[in-house]
Amino acid sequence: MKIWRSALLISASTLAASQAFAQAVGQDQADAPAASQASLSGEPAEDAIVVTGIRSSLERAAEVKQNAVQVVDSIVAEDIGKLPDPTTAAALQRVPGVQVSNDRDNELSNVKIRGLSDISTTVDGREVFTTTGRAFDLKDLPAQALKRVDVFKSQTADQIEGGVAGAIDLRLNKPFDFHKPTLVFNVRENYVTRLNRGNPQIGALATDRFDTGIGEIGVLVNATWSHAANERSNSNLGNRRSSAGNPINQGNYLIPEVSRNMPNVGSVTRWQANAALQWQATPSLQAYVDGLYTYFRTTSGFAGFNPSPFVSGKDLTLSNVVATDDCFDARVTAGGTNPNIINNADGTHSLQPFTVQTVCNVKSVRFNNIIINQNSSSIRLTQRNKMVGGGLRYDQDGTKLNFDLAYETSESFNEGINAEAGQRVPWVDVETDVDGGPSFTVGDQYPMNTDLYLRNSFNQNFTLNTGSLIQARLDGEQDFDGILSKIRTGFRFARREAVSQNVQQTNKIGELKQFGPNGCKNQEASQAEACLVSSLGLSPDFIGTIGYAPRLNGGTNFVGPNPAYLRSEEGRNELRALYGLALSQPDYDPTHEFDATETSYATYAMGDYDFPLGSDISLDGTVGVRVIKTDRTISSFRAEDNGDLTKVTAHTSDVDILPSATARVKFPGGFQLRAGYSRTMRRPDFGSLNPVRKLNYVGNPILINNGSQGNPDLKPQKSNSFDASAEYYFHSGFVALTGFYRTIQDRVVSSASQQQIDGENFIISTPRNVGSVKLKGIETSGQYFFDFLPGDLSGLGVLGAFTYVDSEIRGDDPLSGYPLQGVSKYNYTVGGVFDKGGLSARLVYTFRSKYYDGDITGSTNVRPYDQSRPVDDPYLPTLLTYTRPAGRLDFSIGYDVTPQFHIDVGGSNILRNETKTYIGQSFINGEVFGDETTYTIGVRVRL
Repeated sequence: MKIWRSALLISASTLAASQAFAQAVGQDQADAPAASQASLSGEPAEDAIVVTGIRSSLERAAEVKQNAVQVVDSIVAEDIGKLPDPTTAAALQRVPGVQVSNDRDNELSNVKIRGLSDISTTVDGREVFTTTGRAFDLKDLPAQALKRVDVFKSQTADQIEGGVAGAIDLRLNKPFDFHKPTLVFNVRENYVTRLNRGNPQIGALATDRFDTGIGEIGVLVNATWSHAANERSNSNLGNRRSSAGNPINQGNYLIPEVSRNMPNVGSVTRWQANAALQWQATPSLQAYVDGLYTYFRTTSGFAGFNPSPFVSGKDLTLSNVVATDDCFDARVTAGGTNPNIINNADGTHSLQPFTVQTVCNVKSVRFNNIIINQNSSSIRLTQRNKMVGGGLRYDQDGTKLNFDLAYETSESFNEGINAEAGQRVPWVDVETDVDGGPSFTVGDQYPMNTDLYLRNSFNQNFTLNTGSLIQARLDGEQDFDGILSKIRTGFRFARREAVSQNVQQTNKIGELKQFGPNGCKNQEASQAEACLVSSLGLSPDFIGTIGYAPRLNGGTNFVGPNPAYLRSEEGRNELRALYGLALSQPDYDPTHEFDATETSYATYAMGDYDFPLGSDISLDGTVGVRVIKTDRTISSFRAEDNGDLTKVTAHTSDVDILPSATARVKFPGGFQLRAGYSRTMRRPDFGSLNPVRKLNYVGNPILINNGSQGNPDLKPQKSNSFDASAEYYFHSGFVALTGFYRTIQDRVVSSASQQQIDGENFIISTPRNVGSVKLKGIETSGQYFFDFLPGDLSGLGVLGAFTYVDSEIRGDDPLSGYPLQGVSKYNYTVGGVFDKGGLSARLVYTFRSKYYDGDITGSTNVRPYDQSRPVDDPYLPTLLTYTRPAGRLDFSIGYDVTPQFHIDVGGSNILRNETKTYIGQSFINGEVFGDETTYTIGVRVRL
């Protein structure tokens, strides 16, 4: 037996080392309130709570909130491997102040706290990140692996810096959470309605504790795996141009330069494994080692069936035009676009020539003799994260010492291949406002027509991002009797390294010299010199069914370059051979890479106080300060006019002082008042600091070349945050009201402008610091169970949360007076729950108001101009894209058949919500995304 135990201990220790990072987020397992130390085993400890069912999960979360030293909201797993929602972001959307949105994989992600995405992420208190960014991609760690998620709205001095918006701590299970051998299996099938198929998900956890001659030892291993095919439809109307411009020259209508049916089609595979070993060497000394590995792969890629009036040539005409009364005066160039400021190579600025026109929106229009561009972009993104670490905890006679050492690596490899084909058709009818988006009608034979012509270009885009972090931390605290109840202090060292390599290669069809001196041409240029795909000698599977368009002909499949072909090495090499390219991935472009090193040293001091104010009334809280020194070097290469490469390096060094204070007054009966202040900071992303300009050429003639220019002089964002709350906790629930006010200095935003480089126009995106931002609002939340009702009705309960956020950019920035990007003014959650006799159920509706999701001021979109300014003034009216308000309805029902066997069913987005956008003004529809509706059934066995 001893040999078996030793072998298990050694194998676990070689796999492990990743969490418990001194639990710097203020709620260490070693000193967290009893409610946060509940056992998840079948046999509770003396001070533990067994977590099973929705009510237990909600009550645990409320206890964490009540006992925290700052403003915290938590999500607690209903049982082992059962966070209340399928993904972490889906669960977080119900937390007051948290907003999420769908991504291209049709999963909820893009988490924001009070409208801000600058979030510090930790796993069991250790900093984690994804490759070269500051944030951790929550999609990398499946929700099934988590025990609990804590969302910190304010921060204390002992927390790791880096989150202007706040912090999210992801908690994993540990062996000392359990008090008997435990083995848990989870199996789940997730049925997605858009693809009409099921997606599997499995997980297993095993743990045990052993009394040995050297102390008690606990070992835990946990693994999860899932695979999900997905499709997110996307119908949209692109940048608006005036039909009076070339090549249409007919009327003064707002016409989309391209109308797209462009679903994202692919699949997601993810799995994770984590292991932990804890050794209680003496009653006062514990050693631990643990590890975490995550794998995430998505094969998402868009597929398009896109009528393109502005590339269809002079033979295109408009008919059956039905205009609306939505008209405005606009400045318009000869090409029908908005005039832009050109940043010339000599440093001067000029405005493109234009005339002032009155343009009107159209309700419907027929395009005659139009080109349809059918293109595919196959994206395969693979991300891996590894973390190992370990440490020591000492706790005796009011003295605590924690030492933690961890090392993380993160890698992502993104493969993007794009190919285009197309056809000319006699007509396409477009309606611009059918249930908030476009609708398209074309002859029934064309969506599945395989006699297509090669178009535009073959594009290769490869990006390899790698990052590493070594972090070490020593924390100590000493308890005292008296008003000063505790002193805490600590030191942290961290060294980040980040490398990004990229190549973007555009190969235009004019380069296919074997088909004539000018290569192949697009149909609009010369039908006689265009190349049928069938004449190129490519494999027959180059063209295939690539997507489903719900707003095309009432819903139909369509063909184009096959994403599976583009993902295969055989298919890529066929296209490379056609263009005379090397039969391998192109070499990385030195001007598209950067190499960064960042070292930070942090120390903090923090005091806890606690004293009575009167009969059964007390005041407690913390006061502290954190000091950080950061040294950073980032370098890249600049191409000179003679073709040589010059290495460009930028060095920066910062010292930041972050004070914080909290206060809480506790009254009899569960009522408390809380107030807090904290100063936080956020370092710029490494990509934003890259000192070199990166240029990308595009092959589509209606699109403008693009690029990005980093800014090594970006300052860290700083925020002063004030919170005040009133909270009342009682036997059957709680209610809480929180007000917050935040100012942010040097907020980083990105915007684009046109620049002329070597005679070609580029839209260059550049980050900048804006002077200041203010953000204020209120959050209210609560839950209540009707225990007073008779019989099974006493299992009924309600929950809800509401957040109001008012934000404004200040100063002389072009966005001055506007809210922050991505900030909804309000969102709310309301729901009902039932938990009684082994049956748990929940029905929850979540709503989010509109928000702007992009600054496209530098785009070609025609827009109203400011009549108070001279028409020849080089002034660009701000133009933003907005996401319309929308809500989601989810449900879940679970039943404990036996104490060891549980079954549950659920559904998300069962009302089939769609994400819809508009451009500048609400009558100019943009995109309609078909968000997924998923139904799920799962089984859990616990032994």
